[in-house]
Amino acid sequence: MAQGLPHRARVSIFAVLAWITAMASSTWGCYRQNPCRDPTNDGMCYCPVGASCQHSCNAAVPNCTLGCAQKNYDCSVACVDDCTAICTGARSCDAACGARCSVSCEWVKQRCAAHVGPNSHVNCGGATDCDVRCEGPCDVSCAAGKCRVQCASPSDCEIDCGGGAGPASCPDGSRVCGRPC
Repeated sequence: MAQGLPHRARVSIFAVLAWITAMASSTWGCYRQNPCRDPTNDGMCYCPVGASCQHSCNAAVPNCTLGCAQKNYDCSVACVDDCTAICTGARSCDAACGARCSVSCEWVKQRCAAHVGPNSHVNCGGATDCDVRCEGPCDVSCAAGKCRVQCASPSDCEIDCGGGAGPASCPDGSRVCGRPC
């Protein structure tokens, strides 16, 4: 392509192409036009360092996974059952999942919102603001974090505030760790 061009012109063309490639890859993130419709049909989305990612899977994808733990900004995932959201250290995380999901909101800097189905686990250790809603039996870890947990059946939800402290009960039926009602 650049055989007949002077050396300086070739260098300029390659510099412009490198810049365009770098800019495009830094804004693509994991959001795809048809999420989870990749050639291997594995339902995985790994967010590049420092990007914001949105990911979703339908019932045809059995193990939807969002990996958003590389100094990422705003991460979100919507899936059915057996979903995994790894948002450790992200600025914010929004996860809406069905049964048997695992959501990691450890050290999320602003807000984590996890709406999960039965038999799910949410880890909010060290999170600044973690809002969890369980639609069935679930367990929530909130050591060194600030959490609000609402359960469809409070007796079926296990909440660990860390350090042997139990959650405080609020008038609206929610329970909190590390924060007021």
